Amino acid sequence: MDAGVFLAGIALGLSLAAPPGPINALMAAQAISLSRLNGFLVGLGAMTADATFLVITYTLSGLLVLDDAARGALSIVSFCLMLLLAYLTWRSSKLIDLTPRRSVHIPYLTGLSVGLTNPFQLSWWMSAGLSLISSIGLTIIVGFFTGILVWITSFPSVLSWAGKGRPWVYRGVIYFSVGLLLAFAAWFLYNGLYLLLPGLFS
Repeated sequence: MDAGVFLAGIALGLSLAAPPGPINALMAAQAISLSRLNGFLVGLGAMTADATFLVITYTLSGLLVLDDAARGALSIVSFCLMLLLAYLTWRSSKLIDLTPRRSVHIPYLTGLSVGLTNPFQLSWWMSAGLSLISSIGLTIIVGFFTGILVWITSFPSVLSWAGKGRPWVYRGVIYFSVGLLLAFAAWFLYNGLYLLLPGLFS
């Protein structure tokens, strides 16, 4: 296994798991209002949704024959998605609210259902996920899920601590995530242009 690709996958998983969204909002509500375990179970449900999308995407990558032009187009779409996620994440840094909310009764199933119906999760797998599998292989996806597992394990603990008057902790995580998203956006842009316009790099 290529260690560099695996570490890049971990960074990618962290960059996509950390931005504020419905899953992190549910994890925060569970971790602050009830327990860290419930927050983890919400994240585990969402990760199960990602695993479902992985199976679909991997099946598609085996059925579709993607030439350089198709992979390049997927990379450009992935670049746009990463850029949009970075912008939405940066904007949400001004709207942080760690106030405890009512908990849900079955956190795992709630995380799974939200993950399966989250348009950003589905669009990521149909663009960036398909591009990464077809261009690099499953090594980066293994790293990706490792990064998500690290996040859903540590985030509830951080939130239970940050929720006690330390919103700056979460704000720092958001800025770090924006930086990672922009870095991967730049990589997807470079990869897309390299595949679509190889003459630029000769």
